[in-house]
Amino acid sequence: MHNSEARRPGAHSGRYNELVAALRYADFRVLWVSTVSNQLGQGIQQVLLGWLVFEMTGSGGMVGLVFAARSAPNLVIGFVAGVITDRWDRRSLMRASVVGMTLCAGLLGFLVSIDRLAIWQLMLITFFLGAFQAFYMTARQTYVFDIVGSAGAINGIALISMAQRVGGIAGALIAGGLIHWLGPGASFLAMAAGYLLGVVPLYWLRRAGQAAPQQREPLWQNLVSYVNALRTNPTLLVLMVTTSAAEIFGFSHQVVLPILAKEVLHVGAAGLGLITAFRYVGGALGVFVAAALSHIRRRGLLLLVILILFGGGEMLLSQAPNLWVTLVIVAFINVMASGTDILHHTLLQMSVPNEQRGRAMGVWVVGLGTAPVGQLELGYLAGAANSRIALLINGAALAGSALVLGIIMPRLRRL
Repeated sequence: MHNSEARRPGAHSGRYNELVAALRYADFRVLWVSTVSNQLGQGIQQVLLGWLVFEMTGSGGMVGLVFAARSAPNLVIGFVAGVITDRWDRRSLMRASVVGMTLCAGLLGFLVSIDRLAIWQLMLITFFLGAFQAFYMTARQTYVFDIVGSAGAINGIALISMAQRVGGIAGALIAGGLIHWLGPGASFLAMAAGYLLGVVPLYWLRRAGQAAPQQREPLWQNLVSYVNALRTNPTLLVLMVTTSAAEIFGFSHQVVLPILAKEVLHVGAAGLGLITAFRYVGGALGVFVAAALSHIRRRGLLLLVILILFGGGEMLLSQAPNLWVTLVIVAFINVMASGTDILHHTLLQMSVPNEQRGRAMGVWVVGLGTAPVGQLELGYLAGAANSRIALLINGAALAGSALVLGIIMPRLRRL
């Protein structure tokens, strides 16, 4: 036992240093702080949009529609965002995108405060909010890789994922309280404040990053290269398909959370805030799970297993009898969700040359663009039948699709 790592002096310290390795970069620390603040706004948004639409319309289908409006820009903008991210400075793109998100949130807050917000206005502004988010996510995830390089990619992406969850937990809890005590107008303004706090540190970023491309192609050539990469790199297409499966059948579960909170569990806006906070708690735990499993070489096979567990969690959620069981299952689902995100980010950026990593993340954003299919479908099922049946169907579909993809796409199992 004298040679056991657990007993070796400094072993635990070494593991800790590995876990926080990316934080030794000053620009990464700035990006981490900015991400926490930005995700505070995202956490508020996650609770607020679904609750407000369900309050205004009483329709599960309309809840699905507003989330679809937020996700729809990804399908087209993913290609454009990937090309632009490879062409221009990622830091400038992040700053411009978050400023746009701030303005959208502020406009929504103003319209609610003067009692002039109509459903069509909410949908339209949410669409533009989703467009800015698409550019921001593509640039941020690519810039993480720029800072830490390929050797630190999983660690950097995992730590940024942790920042997202930390900010999201705070935002969800704040939103639940603000909606209950002050109403949606104050909540939208708090959302704008979160984005504003997130954009300020982005102006402190100093370097393009050690892995930033040294040569940048002209925009048209960049777009042609993007199409060629999709045509000649089957791994990109395989990972786009798995991203789409996760979005359509997995991440769409957020659509039914306002319905569960209001009509099934009867816990109100504060309860929805707590459920959403546990989504982010699960996501944070998923970061540690992904880090613990980072040594596994067959990451494609690991991705399939996680997708199956993701679907199984949704099926369990469909039968949750009370709030406390719901919180535990929601946390479990989002452990799996976080794992799929981290694996997709890592596998995509490691499957292309360095100068094409923005395009690889654009492929991921395009996969996110299929989310409206699941959100509309789940919202329709929740309205036509009920939220429990909708969750059961989607959970079974996700687990089943992962099994099928594993069989018909052997390349995925070998990644």
